[in-house]
Amino acid sequence: MNKYNNLQPFEDKGKLRHLRQWLNLLFIIGAIVGMIWYTKGDRDTAIYIMIGAGVFKFIELSLRIAKL
Repeated sequence: MNKYNNLQPFEDKGKLRHLRQWLNLLFIIGAIVGMIWYTKGDRDTAIYIMIGAGVFKFIELSLRIAKL
């Protein structure tokens, strides 16, 4: 049987857990700012802001996949 199944909660014990949480926070803030900027200001700048937020998410995802 699998070590983890759907009934057991996943415990994140990675070494870089706090860094991943900060990267997720930066992603969320960047996405929100990008959406607000898209509706209120210049759309090209907003797209660059959202791409920057996506970079933070990609870094976090890479760390999570590497199980660091």
